[in-house]
This record gives sequence, C-alpha cells and structure tokens, in this order.
Amino acid sequence: MRFLTTAVACLCIVFAKAQSGNISGKITDSSGKKNLPLTTITVFKAKDTSIITYRLSNDAGEFKIPSLPLNVPLRLMATYSGYEAFRKDFILTTLEPSVNFGTVQLTGTSKQLDEVIVFSERPPVVIKQDTIEFNASAFKTLPSALLEDLLKKLPGVYVDENGDISVNGQKVNRLLVDGKRFFGDDPKMATRNLPSNLIDKVQVMDDKEQIALNNDGDMSKIGKVLNITLKRGIKKAVFGRLFAGGGTDDRYEVGGIVNSFRDTLQLSLIGFANNINRSSFSTKDITQLGGFERSGWGNINGSGNNAGQQGFSVDGFSLGGTGAGISKASGAAINLNHSPNKIFNFFFQYMYGRTNNIAEQTENRQRYFGDTIVNTYTVTKPISNGTSHNAGAGGSWKPDTLTNINFTFRYAYAGNVAEAPSSIITNNNKTGPLNQGSGTLFTNGNTESYFHVITLAHRSRIKKGRNLSIFHAVRYTANPLSNITESSNHYEYPVVSNIIFQQLRATNAPSTYGYLNSNYSEPVNARLTLRLNSTYTYNKNVQDVLTYGKHMLSNQYDSLNISLSSGLAREQNNWSNNVVASYKINSVTVNIGTTWLQQWINNSFSMAGQSNKQYYSNLLLGVSANWKRFSIGFSQDVIAPGINYLIPVADNSNPFYIINGNPSIKPFKRNGISFNGNVFNTKTNTNYFFSAQSTVTDDAIIQSVILNNNGVQVNTPVNVQGAWSNYANLGFNRQFKNKQSFNLTVNLNATGNLSRTPIIFNNEKSYVTNANINVNTGLSFNWHDVVEFNPKYTPGITRSYYTNKLFSNRDITSQVLQGEFIVRLPKKIVWETNIMHRIISDVAPGIPKTSTYWNAAVTVLMFNQDKGQLRLAVYDILNANANVNRYFSANAIIDTRSNVLQRYFMLTYSYNIRSFGNQPSKVGGQQSLWRF
Repeated sequence: MRFLTTAVACLCIVFAKAQSGNISGKITDSSGKKNLPLTTITVFKAKDTSIITYRLSNDAGEFKIPSLPLNVPLRLMATYSGYEAFRKDFILTTLEPSVNFGTVQLTGTSKQLDEVIVFSERPPVVIKQDTIEFNASAFKTLPSALLEDLLKKLPGVYVDENGDISVNGQKVNRLLVDGKRFFGDDPKMATRNLPSNLIDKVQVMDDKEQIALNNDGDMSKIGKVLNITLKRGIKKAVFGRLFAGGGTDDRYEVGGIVNSFRDTLQLSLIGFANNINRSSFSTKDITQLGGFERSGWGNINGSGNNAGQQGFSVDGFSLGGTGAGISKASGAAINLNHSPNKIFNFFFQYMYGRTNNIAEQTENRQRYFGDTIVNTYTVTKPISNGTSHNAGAGGSWKPDTLTNINFTFRYAYAGNVAEAPSSIITNNNKTGPLNQGSGTLFTNGNTESYFHVITLAHRSRIKKGRNLSIFHAVRYTANPLSNITESSNHYEYPVVSNIIFQQLRATNAPSTYGYLNSNYSEPVNARLTLRLNSTYTYNKNVQDVLTYGKHMLSNQYDSLNISLSSGLAREQNNWSNNVVASYKINSVTVNIGTTWLQQWINNSFSMAGQSNKQYYSNLLLGVSANWKRFSIGFSQDVIAPGINYLIPVADNSNPFYIINGNPSIKPFKRNGISFNGNVFNTKTNTNYFFSAQSTVTDDAIIQSVILNNNGVQVNTPVNVQGAWSNYANLGFNRQFKNKQSFNLTVNLNATGNLSRTPIIFNNEKSYVTNANINVNTGLSFNWHDVVEFNPKYTPGITRSYYTNKLFSNRDITSQVLQGEFIVRLPKKIVWETNIMHRIISDVAPGIPKTSTYWNAAVTVLMFNQDKGQLRLAVYDILNANANVNRYFSANAIIDTRSNVLQRYFMLTYSYNIRSFGNQPSKVGGQQSLWRF
C-alpha cells in the first residue's frame, strides 16, 4: 500500500511537470554591468492580472520560474526599488514550454515604486533598502482568516505554535499598525485579532531601538519590527469572547474577555472562574487579546502541558491550572493602553485573583551508597488558598526619531495559607526500618513587591554608531512567612524513641535592589569602535528567623528558642566598569574588553553582635567575534552567594530534612564560552539555528549531604572545585508553502547537556557526570484550513556516571508522542482530537511506565459570522491520565506522582464578539480558547 501511494504521488508529480512550462532570465541595470539581486519577478494571467506565482532573483540577478500553465496568455513583471518596472507578455505552449528572456535591463527612476506600478499588477514582494514589503492581496486566505493566517503564507515568515513570529530566522520584537504602536509592543495582539482582508501591506524592517541598546555589535541579537498598513482605517471596534460551561464531576468554567478600542485607545476587561486544572485563557489570550504584555510586564510562569494541567500565572496572578493537584481559580482584570500619537503611549493594569489547590503527592527517594540502599517514602496532602493583587502603569516617550524613553511601575501582593498533612517512612535494606512519622505543616505568608524600570536610548544624529543608553531599576520585596510544624515521629535506629515535635518558625526576608547602567559607543573610525559600560548595583537582604516552641501551660507558641533564631543582614555594593574595543574587518567584528569588578559586602549577625566585611576586586576578560548572524565569545563573572546560604542556624521545619547555613561560603567564579547563530535560506524557506555554551565554575556551591543512621538528612552548603557544564542546541525548520492549497512546516530540534559536578555524601566525595539529550521533532500541515494535522515526537535520554564506586551509574529514557487532528467538515461543524502518549523506561514499583492522555471534541457553529459556538468535549477518554516523573539528584533516584483530573465531559457555549471586518474566528485546535 505504501509503495502504491508513493508511485501514484510520483506519477502525479511527473504528469504535472509534463503539463507545465518554465521561464528564466537575468536582471541587470540599464548599463548591463550591475546585477540586481532580490528583484521581484511576478507572473500574472494577462486577462485578469491575477498572480500565478513569483520568485526573487539570486545574487547574480538570475531567475527561473517553473510549473507555469501552458496555452494561457501570461505577463511577466520585474520590479526593483528605484527602477522602472519591466513588463512582457508571453505564451508557453506544448511545442515551446520554455522561454529564456535573456538579460532584462531595468532603467533607473527617481519615482517611488508604487507610483509607477498599476495597482492591479502590484508585485507580491518588494525589497526597499533594509525593508521587505509584502502585498497582502497577493496571498490568498479564507474569508475568516486573521492576520496570523496571512503571515503563515508569506515567504520567509515563520509563526510557531505559541504565535511567536520570525522573519528569515530573526525574531519579531513588536508590531506597528500604520506606523503606530496600535497594540502596544506585543505582535500577537494584532495577529490573533485583525482580519486579514483589512491588510494592505506587511512591511519588515530592523529593530532600530534594539540596535541602539546593543552594546557589543552582535547583530545575531537584533530582531525585526513588523508594520501593518491597513486598507482602511480602523477607528472603532469591540471584540472578545464570553463563555460558560459545565461538566461531569462538578467541573465548570465561566468567564469573558472583552476588548474595546477607539483609534489608539484600548480597554480590556477580563473575568473568569473554573476548576478544570487549566486556564480559562491561554497565555496568548491574555498577552494578546487582553493586552497584558506591555512594556515588559513581569514574569509569566506556566505549568506547560503536564498531564492535562495547563495553567500559568502573571507575577503571581493565576489564570488557573497552577500548583499541584486539583485546582480552582477565579479572577478579574482591567487593562488600558493608549497611544495618542507616535511620540507617547502609556498603559495601566490591575489584576485580582484567588486560587485553591487540593493535592495528593507521593515521593519515593532511593539513595545508593555502596551496597546500601536507603528508601524514603513520603505522602503529602496539601490544601492551599491564595490571593493576589497586581497593579502596573507605565509608557514610552519618543521626543525625536533618535531617542526612546520607557518607564514602568508595578506593585504586587500575594498571600497564601496552606495546610499540609504528611507521613514519611524510611527503610535501610540492611538494618530495616529507620523511622516513620506523621504530622501537619501549617503555612501563612504573603509577599509584597514594588518595581520600576526606566530606560533611555539615544542615537547620535551627527555621527552614525555613536549611541548612549541608560538603564535604571529598583525593586523592593517583603515576604513574612510563618510555618507551624506539629508531628509525631518514631525512630527505630540506632535506638527506639518517640518524639512529639511542635514548633513555629517565623521568617522575614525583605530585600532592596537598585541598578544603574550606562553604555556609550563611540566610533573612532570606520573600523574601530570603543564601548564604555559602567554598572552600579546595590543589594540589601535581610534574613530574620525566630523559632518558638509550644508552651506547655499557655498552649501558645511563645517560647523563643535562641539556638534556632538569628538575624542576618547583608549589604552589598557592586561597581563594574567595562571597556570594549570593537574592530571591524569586512563583515567580521572582533570585540576585546576588560571589566574591573569591585564588590563591597557587609554581613551582620544581629543576635550574635558580629559583622563580617568583605571586599573583592577582580579583573575580568571578555572576548567575542561576530560575523553576520553568528557570534562566539568568552566571558568571566564573579557572583557572591545568596543570603540563604549564609544563615548561621538550621531550618528544621521538616524534622527529617534539616537545612544548615554556612557563613563562610565564598563567591564563585565562572568562565564561559558561548557560540550561537542562524542561517536562513530564502530559496528553500529553511532556517538553521544553533547555540552552545561551556562553563567552568571555581568555588561552585553544592549541598554536602549527611544521612544519619536514623534516616534524617542534613544539608550544608560548601564550596567545591571541578564543576563544569556544556550545553548545545541545534535544529532547523523548513516551510513548504503553496498559496493556493497547503502549508507544511517541518521542525527538528535537539538539545544536549553534559556536566560534571562534585557531590559529597556522608563525607564520601565523588564526581558525577550527567549526560542528557532531548530531541523534539514534528510537523504542522494545513490544507485550506479544512484539515490540520500536527504530530510531534520527543525522545529523551539521561545518563549519570560516578567516579566513586560507592555510587551506581544510572540512566533513564523517555518518549512522548503527541498529535492534533482537526477537520472542518461539513460546514458549521468542527471535529478535533489530540493525544499524548508517554513512556518512561524505569519507575518505582506501583507507578505506571506508560500513560496516555486522549481528548476529543465537536463544535457546532451558530448564527451569522459563527458568533455562537456550542462545544461538547471529553477529556481523558481512556481514564488513564497520570502525572508521574523520575529524575536523578546526586546519588538519589526520585520518583514523584501527583493527583490529576481524569475522565470528564464538558459542554460549553461561547459567544464571540467581533464588531469589525465581519469576520468569524477560526475554531478548533490548541490555539483556540479551550485548549486540551
């Protein structure tokens, strides 16, 4: 059957080629001496000027266009910025299927290209100096298509599954509409919401703002800017989604996101509640439709797709599905963006959220030491409730074309209350049971933070390459936390004993961080540029620890334990001065620089009445070379240890896992070599990318582990030598694009890690070498938006080798096979399914090696523009969903498992609001509102 299919496909290709013709030629200027590469050669039907295909000439100005129809009047048009357009009518026949136009000479003109080309004959692509311009009408899309669908059809443009855009291998940093920051700085806001039939042109250019901030001349870091020109102005619009759904096992989701804008004023409102272990919105819905990715909004932390749990949070504001176990989430948010002109824009945001998590987690930890195996099995059932408030404001000001000023101010509050009953059992394969215990950890804490950033970038009008940038930031964080531990613990070895443990540990760790950086570039001549970079940082960290026992008479935690209490404060001033000389030889830039790093550190221990002042002065070397989109570099850095390593008293909140501090920990020094780059082949739409990094660390910090005879583990941080790591990532993606029928993208990405780290276990030292390789391969196929198929295969392998024979070598292999299939037939019906199958080579007894998560849904589209959508979905059809994991740590193998949602049905109705373009939204797939 496979042979027959292949044979039929080959015959079809041969037959198609036999029934088509081709043309060729060469493009030069009117003198015939200057070749014109990247000339756009377009072939139209002469009758109605509809585009058949196009090509760009190569570096020699040559072109060849195959697969043209026979016996049809055709027209060739060659266009190049600054030259008159060339036209020639022709017909290919069976007797004469090939035509060579020879040397086509273009005549220079001072007129703009658009003024001399008939509108109906506009070329699909025009190159204007450093700008690539696509004619949107030349790329056919469905009536319901959005801007993202149009971009996927443009040559050299790649849109990944997250909606991130790259052009010729370079990332798109932001998107403009008619030259204005219409949707802020997030390209996906426009790509997911603007109908494609409103677009006139798509222009691609270098990000000049990023170039101004670039301090090493490495062009591999520079991204692109998209400018969308509309056919008609969009002055007013309202769009969004409202939805509500219910399912078996009391599952529910309800919410809405509404976006309104008038000219350049955008207002977004969000509200939601669910208990389905997934966010009611994807990160795309929030950062794009909601507009919550403006001017550097804070950290977005997500759970990925872990056993059906797909949640994320924005600076602690959870959109659902975060945390372990079964989660509930609710929240509301408002976002305002305004760009009154090209000079100034500002934003305001506020978000409020609540979460609840009920988990049941098991951990089986096996420690190997010679022929001794110590096994610790822990069961924890935490219940937690969280509340968060986030507010932010900021904007940007562009007083002239050479200056950019950005500013952001944010405040966040997050509170959490948790109760975590747990039990633990430890056994030794030689001596038998060591201990067992049960108890509860009560947690009550909150975090408050303030943060602001101000940046200025200025490019000289007088001298090209003379740039000045200033970056300033301040962050303050306070996080008071109290942990009450109440447990009953039984020890079998070395002597039998029973201990009732009751303790309150109250900590507060406020921190203040200040940062000021200035970077100045001065071109000495055409080849040599000097770069001066000066950075001052201020850190103040406090670790106040008060430990109380429970008073027998008052039954209150009011008996202060001095031996487990401390007050530690660290004040650190860093001053770094960097001088770099950049020398350019043709297209190669070599950077050689030195950094004088000074660190003043003052550690004070309030309870002991002691202080420890330290001063470090280091001269660090930095060397790099850049060639086009490639860079290689060597760098050095000295980093002071975190304050959490210095606390002079033990943290015994978990009586079976004690964490010590070490005030004598020294800073560690890193020496690193990095290499990265990408190659894009415009002819084949293929992008090759690769990066590598090698690091050697002196005085690296590790945890020295003591496992006592009674099964209690004690960790103490120490400095060690001989730690190194290597990382490499390489891959490619290739696009096969046919404007009239299908899009196919093939991806292959491989990541490897090789590292060596010293370990110390029960005073025995060993070096462990860890090798890890992960491969991610897949393809994305789309035929007329009627059929979509997106399979992926991800194998991985991990190996650990030890120099000390007391420790055993280990390995784990894993495989993940997943895929998505969508069919939009018949009209008004969308069928979709996805499946993820995971295999782990070796797990603890009682934990399955394989797990399969399979989902399916059908959606009925209703009303005009498909505004109403009724969706019936079943999650985890096989009722086999599982969240299991195995990993290595030093000489331990750890198996974990957590409760997850299993099979349930969900019926959801949604109403799509879209007041412009009369466009229905595309339904189906993981990019839609309801993700599996």
